[in-house]
Amino acid sequence: MMDRSKKLSLLLALLMLCAAFAAACGQAPANESSVPASVPESGEPSQAPRPVDEYHDEDGKFIAKSTGNIYNREITFLACGVNPTYNSEILYNDYTLDTASSEPIPEVINKAQGDRAEFVEDKLGVTISELYVYERSRPNGSMANRIRNDNLSFTAEYQIVIPCLYDGSTLAQEGQFFDLNSMKELDLKAPWWDQAFNKENTIGGQLYFTIGELGTVNKSGTCTLSFNKTMYQKYNLDEKYGGLPYDLVRNGGWTLDVVLSMVKEVGEDKNMDGQITYEDIYGWGGQLDDMWSLFYGSGSKIATTATADGYPELTMFNERSAKIVEQMQSLVQDRAHYVSANDYFDVVQWPSALLVDNFISGDSLFYNGNMSTPIELGEMEDAFGMVPVPKGDKEQEGYYSLVNPWVATCFAVPISVDKDDLPMIADFLNEMGAASANFTGPAYLKQCLEYMKVRDDDTVDMIENYILPGRGCDVGMMYQWGGLDQLLQTMASQPAGSFASNYQSKESSAKNAMADTINYFKSLAGES
Repeated sequence: MMDRSKKLSLLLALLMLCAAFAAACGQAPANESSVPASVPESGEPSQAPRPVDEYHDEDGKFIAKSTGNIYNREITFLACGVNPTYNSEILYNDYTLDTASSEPIPEVINKAQGDRAEFVEDKLGVTISELYVYERSRPNGSMANRIRNDNLSFTAEYQIVIPCLYDGSTLAQEGQFFDLNSMKELDLKAPWWDQAFNKENTIGGQLYFTIGELGTVNKSGTCTLSFNKTMYQKYNLDEKYGGLPYDLVRNGGWTLDVVLSMVKEVGEDKNMDGQITYEDIYGWGGQLDDMWSLFYGSGSKIATTATADGYPELTMFNERSAKIVEQMQSLVQDRAHYVSANDYFDVVQWPSALLVDNFISGDSLFYNGNMSTPIELGEMEDAFGMVPVPKGDKEQEGYYSLVNPWVATCFAVPISVDKDDLPMIADFLNEMGAASANFTGPAYLKQCLEYMKVRDDDTVDMIENYILPGRGCDVGMMYQWGGLDQLLQTMASQPAGSFASNYQSKESSAKNAMADTINYFKSLAGES
């Protein structure tokens, strides 16, 4: 088995590369099922013929609405990460033994990034470069401060920033970014931008940051649930629950109460020390972030922008969400069947590696990770699969996959940019988006099928038709109004039935903070 130090290095590197399929590979809506994707024996992704339209040429390639301008300029990204040395998601990484601090990006993906950059550089007459900020902590750390300071002095050496989602929302409500919707030349309706994310994060008609094909870390930060298929069948759960998790996902029966029942089927004190730890056999391995992914997966949200005026309102507490929170508590407080990585920060720096090791060893039924998890399971002998986070109940339409706001990054244009350069930046982003769908998209798909060691077409179907189509991030979680995002994690250690009182203690503060954000956005829109 891979030694722990190398595994920790790999886990960090995985945050900086894509472990997901291209969004442009024909996904069905989140509330619809479809026939599992066909994966040829060659391992090459199959592409359905695309119609010739405004976004596709006669060869099926994606095309941007380009101005045809040649700029003869350098365009620079400001990127950030938790590694001292950056694994770029924008440019070709020229790795050498003395500069690579962790596992390099697989060459098929790395080469696609280089080909994409070269294509856009040639088409627009630009040179693409990148600056890097090493973040020892996030959010509101060195990256956010760098952007603030450069905006204040108008000394920025870059045109596009890639902060984590938390910092994206924080800086947006400080007026540090241009409204992307105000950039008329930027085609945000193009298929290489994440439309669900854009809709959810548009406040009063304004959108200050986005995600899409251009980014890869945001896909790596998409929450999923991995399960040990061999163990599942060993415990005869396929007979008891009417099939594999894949089957339950497709028939709408993959719900929180069913999964919690499965978790209770597995628990054994393997080392006989009187407690269930990461060294034993258990039903679910996760961490406090489970409270986030399960709440969002249940269809519950702290806040929503799906309102008459497009401004957010709190939706966190109601009868249904209270029931969901109690179910979540019953999971994370069940120490006979659930193990949390948060309990082992005194053992290793990144304790999720301990749970991954145990999952690889075949001693846990579920591991609540993200889209990059299958890459970590390359040495696993047992058959495994990946499914979306369960629904709250059968009545819920579709599955929802949280994009973790701490892990995931986004794209924004800082106000330090000369307004006269905005059309150029929009033209560049349009071309980079289309090129991403052409170059890096197919490369990621190919690499996922090989490097992720996908065991069957069912996992491919889950990713394409259930996990990625339901991606999003709760606007209330990103903007952290009243600390309601942290309240969800706090509930992991609170008694059942206390959600109402805990929420009420923060509701007034959250409403006031939200009102400040709304008023600021209204002032930017000239409404007040």
